[in-house]
Amino acid sequence: MVEAPEDCGNAPRKMVIRDLLVALAERNHDAVVSFLREDIRWDVVGVKELTGPDAVGEWLLQQPPVEELHIATVITHGTDCGAEGRLVHSDGTTTRFNHIMLFAGHAKTAKVKEVRSYLIDEERR
Repeated sequence: MVEAPEDCGNAPRKMVIRDLLVALAERNHDAVVSFLREDIRWDVVGVKELTGPDAVGEWLLQQPPVEELHIATVITHGTDCGAEGRLVHSDGTTTRFNHIMLFAGHAKTAKVKEVRSYLIDEERR
């Protein structure tokens, strides 16, 4: 299940970010990598720094399965973007996320060149 805010249509990058978040939640390696530059730098803050699509793909496949993706906010401002929400895993645990993404340019086809991810695992309630 995916829950995301309605898009007003004047910020196409919000759809790109939503699609990237869905691919991440589905652990869809090929889809995730398609959004990234070859020289991607991804900092999972306090956990691991990833360089290149292969490192991102390896990390992605180590993540637990997700049953629900709840995107609360997507913010775009030029090449700087962010998204926050929560993941509900198949074992019932929840992870809150905040991803700060920097795109390589202003074009709709620009790829992500840098990500800083803040992930907080919540205890079962």
